Amino acid sequence: MNRPLVNLVVAYAAGLLLGQICQPPAALLLALTGFVLILFLALKKFRRVLGWPLLALVGWSNLLLHTTVVSSHDLRTLIGNEPALVTVRGKLAETPRLKITVREEQENWRSVARVRVAGIRRADDWLPATGEILVTMPGVLSPDFFAGQTVEISGVLARPPPPLAEGLFDFQNYLATRGIFYQLKTDTTNDWILLPPARANPPLADRFLNWSRQTLALGLPAEDEPLHLIWAMTLGWRTAFTGDIGEPFLRAGTINEYLFSAMA
Repeated sequence: MNRPLVNLVVAYAAGLLLGQICQPPAALLLALTGFVLILFLALKKFRRVLGWPLLALVGWSNLLLHTTVVSSHDLRTLIGNEPALVTVRGKLAETPRLKITVREEQENWRSVARVRVAGIRRADDWLPATGEILVTMPGVLSPDFFAGQTVEISGVLARPPPPLAEGLFDFQNYLATRGIFYQLKTDTTNDWILLPPARANPPLADRFLNWSRQTLALGLPAEDEPLHLIWAMTLGWRTAFTGDIGEPFLRAGTINEYLFSAMA
């Protein structure tokens, strides 16, 4: 049985792998991609042969454009590698997510969001800026902050930390492959300001997830770990999970028993 989509994914993934290994000048790679595309459109007899390298080049070019400085307003040009106290303006690329960390048996809530930056201020001067950053803050933000809202945030902007030791998860590289090269750390909700024009309602996806969580909780006891597991497996909800989520999922086999006892 033919699986054409598998071949497409393999060709595109090969391009992404090439992007990790080699990063030629963006103009050269784009010119090569455009040349192969012209050949693909002009030579109908060779489309099957040219299609795979074209897909690989598209994946390679896409990764390169996400990781290479292509604008003088790029944050990497404006900030460099040293931490800086700044204020940024931009749009929330996603609704802030909540994460819980446990230290000395004490739960700490943290808000995490991606912001597409449009401007940055250092000292008293506002400058146009481009780039996406990861913003973190201890505590819970107001529900008025959701995807699409324009915000102004103050804090310390710095490169994400490298892995503590060789072989550990490289959070810095993980973000870089997604076009995120800086992390903004804020202290309180006072560092977040909602700018006009403010949207009245969250995106449809957020409203659906909130409704789904409430629906799945109907008839069940108070919010607890089994309910969190139900939300995680059905909705991809991860708020209540700490760094080690293995134990809750090892106990996921007891969910059916929990549901049956709750409905009895």
